[in-house]
Amino acid sequence: AMNIKTYLSQQEEAVPSEFIEKVKHIVGEENVSERECDLISYSLDYWLYGVALSQYGNLPSLPCVVISPKNREEIQGILRYANEYKVPITPFGGGSGVLGGAIPINGGAILNLQRMNRFILLDETSLVAEFEAGIIGANLERELNHRGYSLRNIPQSLHCSTLGGWISTRAAGQFSTKYGKIEDMVLGMEVVLPDGSPLDIRAVPRRSVGPSLKDLFLGGEGTLGIVTKAVVSVHPLPKATVKQSFVFPSIGVALDVVRRILRGDAKPAVVRIFDEAESERYFEEIGNRVTVIFVSEGEPDFVALESNVIRGIAEENGGEPRGENPVNIWLEKRFDIGLGPVVMQQGAVVDTIEVVSLFKDAANLYEDMIASTKAVHGAVMVSGHFSHFYPEGACLYVTFAGFPKDPFRYYKDTWTAAMEATSRNNGSISHHHGIGYWRKQFMQQELGASGVELLRRIKSALDQNGILNRGKLVEDGR
Repeated sequence: AMNIKTYLSQQEEAVPSEFIEKVKHIVGEENVSERECDLISYSLDYWLYGVALSQYGNLPSLPCVVISPKNREEIQGILRYANEYKVPITPFGGGSGVLGGAIPINGGAILNLQRMNRFILLDETSLVAEFEAGIIGANLERELNHRGYSLRNIPQSLHCSTLGGWISTRAAGQFSTKYGKIEDMVLGMEVVLPDGSPLDIRAVPRRSVGPSLKDLFLGGEGTLGIVTKAVVSVHPLPKATVKQSFVFPSIGVALDVVRRILRGDAKPAVVRIFDEAESERYFEEIGNRVTVIFVSEGEPDFVALESNVIRGIAEENGGEPRGENPVNIWLEKRFDIGLGPVVMQQGAVVDTIEVVSLFKDAANLYEDMIASTKAVHGAVMVSGHFSHFYPEGACLYVTFAGFPKDPFRYYKDTWTAAMEATSRNNGSISHHHGIGYWRKQFMQQELGASGVELLRRIKSALDQNGILNRGKLVEDGR
């Protein structure tokens, strides 16, 4: 068959032909594929190291079959047969995850959810909307926008990620400082558990009915169940927008200013602090200085007031106003995701790492992260920005690039250095990308042995045969 080297497959067991026949009866023959081009297409997500290796004909692992269901009942049937025949299942949304969470490391079947992409309803009285979970973000926004609404969860991957993917990874969008993250937006959902049984979580603003079952699937990364529909909160499209930017003498001062702004009642939609290296890359007119951009949006009166409060605090604390232009440049470039693979063709190793800490640790975390990752043999460039702010702290997002002699060693050493710097500074190892395949090696450092064991127990309680996205999130206990 294919002359492709796979390097992650633990043991790709062939999928029994009876399983494939039975699944064809459920979803229709045209929605079950064993074609080479489909198996290759669904063998990889946007984990940049995997993308780099794929350019040389190396894939992490190949599925045996790709199944594309249309509704929840079909998924229930597929999972029942998967349990009967012990077929590993890897759920696949948009494939934009950056940590290998959708890679079929056990072979088996890919469950492609993109046909489940319907807009179901908008309830303008309650400000909620319901969608099937396979809908791509940009299509979800289009459905809402022409009706005058928005989810306001606008990640960089808007055009290539799904609602179910956002839920499964606890994703965050670029306007999160005002509107919250995906877990703040999901009121209810429909799920299929690993054994094929259905679970309905009714949509209400909040409840007190024992531990929150919803939270098993917000961050479950497709290991504990498959989200098929979700009810999310929506916002009227903002009537007014004010954009501002300032230059500050240092990261420390910039962090302090944002902290002071968020202590009050200001809730800007976007706050981003770019370090000197990122400012230079983004904003030619500013060059090698720390830049902060703000976007305020909503009712005109509130926006005018909020932008004045922001400007006042920024200027009082050494901020030099730079107008709208830097904000517009960022708004234009914010969906560019194509650079990684391009520079990797030239032998570079590139990736991004997002972590989070309290304000008291934020400046130290930044200094330590940058220094530790720059010290790795082969490093060429490391830069950072802060985005996603809270009154209590912020997310730090580091980009690194190297031209190493040993690419994998440089990649692993850089990640290890970054994760250790994060833990040293009381941070958490992921803010919104999740864990997937690659980051699970650092889970024990984050949660301790008992935390990892607890996740394993939840997994084995829900998925006795270990069929659903096994080997992700935590090291396989088997």
